[in-house]
Formats: sequence, structure tokens, C-alpha cells
Amino acid sequence: MKPRKNYRTRPKKTGAKKKQRVRSQERKLEALGYKREKLDKMTTVEVRDLLKKAMKKKQKPVKKKKAAAKKKTAKKK
Repeated sequence: MKPRKNYRTRPKKTGAKKKQRVRSQERKLEALGYKREKLDKMTTVEVRDLLKKAMKKKQKPVKKKKAAAKKKTAKKK
């Protein structure tokens, strides 16, 4: 007898979809300022790692200047 639930397996990655993802990652890096010639020579793993590092740099928090401004105004009083 056939089981009631149909268990789905995870879809396999195809070459076309993987290539599409890598190209989009390369476009993101190119927008961030990396040269196309350099990206063409890199492997897919290197591109992915470089994108991770670039996104971490982009998300660095900026130091707040409000606290310093409050201290200066307090000294003037």
C-alpha cells in the first residue's frame, strides 16, 4: 500500500541556475567597485567569499557623534 504522505526530496542544483547565481554575485561585486577582469579569473568559491567580505564591510556601524556634541554643549554652560 502507498503511504498517504508524499515526501518531497530537495531539488537538485542544476548548472544553469548555479551559473545564474554566480553571475548575479559578480554583478553585485562589480557594482561595489571590483574590476570585471579580476572577477573573470576567480573561481565561484572565491567570488562567494569576496562577496561575503564586501557585504560585511558595507554593514559596518557608523560611530555616533551625538554623544560628543552633548559633552561640548555641557561644557559651555
